[in-house]
Amino acid sequence: MSPVGPTGARDRAGAHVLVLGYGSELRRDDAAGRILAERLAERRLPGVESRALHQLTPEIADDLGGRSVVFVDATVARDVVDVVALEPGNGQGPMTHHVDPRGLLDLAASLGQPANAAWVVHIPAHDLGLGTELSEGTAAAVDEALARVAALCEATTP
Repeated sequence: MSPVGPTGARDRAGAHVLVLGYGSELRRDDAAGRILAERLAERRLPGVESRALHQLTPEIADDLGGRSVVFVDATVARDVVDVVALEPGNGQGPMTHHVDPRGLLDLAASLGQPANAAWVVHIPAHDLGLGTELSEGTAAAVDEALARVAALCEATTP
């Protein structure tokens, strides 16, 4: 039901952590979450499934049940990489074709598929213009965020 990851594999069985990196790969730094997810998938960490997505969609809710979820996105609202624990509730409201992390957690819980735990990782974005290359500052932030997400995944998997 959900998209395959960047490596083409979809390891639902045995994956205790689901990393969802999302953003537009045509808007420079907005692709930071996707790039992190692709690089994490290359590491093939045991118990971790990583997906690079254009946006979060309601269909993903089915895949959250019983797993810890890490949402990774670029933002202009932050100057540093940060990791914030999320609780369901106060999502964006009625479903459309895309959803925010809390809305996705709410939907998963309403379907009887609540996540065990969830975090959002914000990567600072400096340039959202048209293009496919990350700015220097955001590229460095992706490296830092990747280390933090990998450590979180390792601490979360049994």
